[in-house]
This record gives sequence, C-alpha cells and structure tokens, in this order.
Amino acid sequence: MSETQITTGTFKNVASTPLFLPIPNYINRFTLRNLTRSGITALGVAGSLTSDRIVEAYYAPAYTTGTALIRQNGTVSGVLAPVNNGIAAINGFTIVNGASYQQGPTIAVASFVPTANATLQATVFTTGAAHGFKVGDNVRIVGMTTAPQLGGLVMTVVAVGSPTEFTTMLNTFNALTSVGSVYKVGNAYIQNSSLYFPQNRVVAGITQANPMVVTTLVPQNYAIGDVVRFQIPTVFGMQQIVSGTNGLPVEFTVRAVNNAVGTQSVTLEADSTAYTAFAWPVAANYPLSLPVMVPQGEGNTNNLQGIVPFPLPYGNQNVLSFARQNTALNGILIGSGDGTNSATTGGIIGSTVDAWEWEAVTSQQDFPNVPIY
Repeated sequence: MSETQITTGTFKNVASTPLFLPIPNYINRFTLRNLTRSGITALGVAGSLTSDRIVEAYYAPAYTTGTALIRQNGTVSGVLAPVNNGIAAINGFTIVNGASYQQGPTIAVASFVPTANATLQATVFTTGAAHGFKVGDNVRIVGMTTAPQLGGLVMTVVAVGSPTEFTTMLNTFNALTSVGSVYKVGNAYIQNSSLYFPQNRVVAGITQANPMVVTTLVPQNYAIGDVVRFQIPTVFGMQQIVSGTNGLPVEFTVRAVNNAVGTQSVTLEADSTAYTAFAWPVAANYPLSLPVMVPQGEGNTNNLQGIVPFPLPYGNQNVLSFARQNTALNGILIGSGDGTNSATTGGIIGSTVDAWEWEAVTSQQDFPNVPIY
C-alpha cells in the first residue's frame, strides 16, 4: 500500500435516496455512522434513538464487495438501544469508476405490462429471477423477441415492486409487449458517465402544454440555457418540434430541469398546446428509430426574459462550454431503502433525513493478499 490517506466528512441525506461520494483514490476501507439514529444531534438534525435502523456500516472492497458489514439498533430500552451485528443484504456500497463501463449480469425478462393510460409513462417489467435492481439503476433491455425495436434501450428503474419486478418510464400504452433480457449498466445517482459531451436522451413522453415538458427514459445532464433539438420519427407524432415550415430544424432552450428519478424531465421555452400528440407506436410499426432529444449548444439565459433572437443563432454550432470538461468521478455509492438490513426493502440510507459521518482510508494503489515471508 502506498501514500495512504484518511479522509473524513459529514452529510445530510435525502430520504430514501442513494448518495454518491466522490473519492478519487483507491478505497481500502470505508466507515459510515448515522449520527441522528444513534441519538446525536448534528448538522441541524435532532438525535433520535429509533429501533431497527442501521447506525453503522463498514466496507472493505477486498472482501465485502457489493454489501456492507453493519450495526443496527434494536428496540430502545430506557436510554439505550441494543445493537445487532450483521450484513446489509441489499443496497449496501458500490465502488464507482466513472471512466469505465460496468455491466451487470444478464437476467431474463419474462414479461412487461403496458401502462393503462396513454399520458402516463410507466411500464412494469417481470424477470424470471431476482434482478437485484434498485431505484435509480440504469438498465438495458436486449433480445426483445416481439418488440425488437426496443432492443438496446436504456431506462432508469423508478420503482421496485418485488425481487422480480421493476418499473421504468417507458410508455408502452400501444401494446408493446415481449420477453427478452435485461442487465444493469449504471446508476442515475452517479455523476454522468459521459466524459466529455452531454448525451442524446431517448424521449419517454412530451406534453401538449405551455411550456412544453419532455420526459426522458433516464435522467439527462442538461442545464438551464442549453439549446436542444429533436429527432422524432413520424410514427411517434409531434413533427412540429422536428422542423419548421421552412424545413429547417427547430431549436428549443431549456428553462427548467428536474432530474429526480421518476420525474426525469426538462421544461422548454415552447408552447406545444396545438401540436399533434406524441405517443409510442404500436408493435406493428417495427422497424423504427427511437425518438431522441439532442444537445445542440448553449443559449443565453437572457432569452428567458424575452430577448430575441430566440434561441440565439449559435445554438446549432455546438457551443458547449462544459463539453470538454472531464466530469467522470471515482467514488462510492451508498444504497438506500428503509434503513434496515431487510432482504427486500433494506438499504443503508432510510426514509428519514439524517446526519452522517464518514471516514475513508484510501491509497493510490493496493496490493491485496500479498504473502509475508
């Protein structure tokens, strides 16, 4: 081991939301303590002894890959809570290398159920075996036998109903059903894995409203003031956002962004009230290209106050000030659930806002299992 460093810090979590901590060096050991649920008042959160909550978690990649050693409070007796030792069955720790592609195991898709109404983007997938996915995971479906047009599609898991069920924002109201395979390719709570450029995003739905709201199948990395265009095959409708009457592409400026898993939307400076509806087509329309939102450049946020031209003419020149900033980060992802070691609903971060203390022992490289003579 060389150049060992000990780093510490604190944070307040968002209820039931995984947290990514950027830590560049190799993590040898990582320790996490829930100050709030240990009865300590910190970071403006009042301490409270609560039964059946994880209060400490320990992680060493050499032998606890994908899980964590934990201590969990039991029922409070007087002023003390007994502590039980064990492991986090699910939603423990995950080491993240933002510069490399990591693919999970391939799992069979037994079926998926289309949403019951055309305005709601939601589809429940059922797998042949426990999938291990958690809310926020990005997954790719492949080999879809009766809906091959969906093959390769990446979606974010927005809900987990059981060990063999998960929900995404895919709108299959028009009877797209199939069997096939699925595997994990990332997580929405980890900083964007695209090293240099904002990515195209497949569109899940578009409102007929003022302003127009676009939902994507995975959270996007756009910002207010960005300029975007659309590539929407005619079978999806709403061709008014593809090109104008002069045949030139139409551009839109982003006025608001909401990357919360389950919302995954951008609001654009556009009135789509009178546009034709956007809808995913029936299975019989295969083959087809996917509807995508494409980053074009940066507009001037003054446009939001009505300054013309709107958006600025240089929007189609890919003027992206952040486009060549390497945004990939190494670090650790802390899983979430109900704050216990339950095999079905568990996770280190629970359903309340708590104050945490963490400590990481890191090095530039590690030499595990080296014999000593």
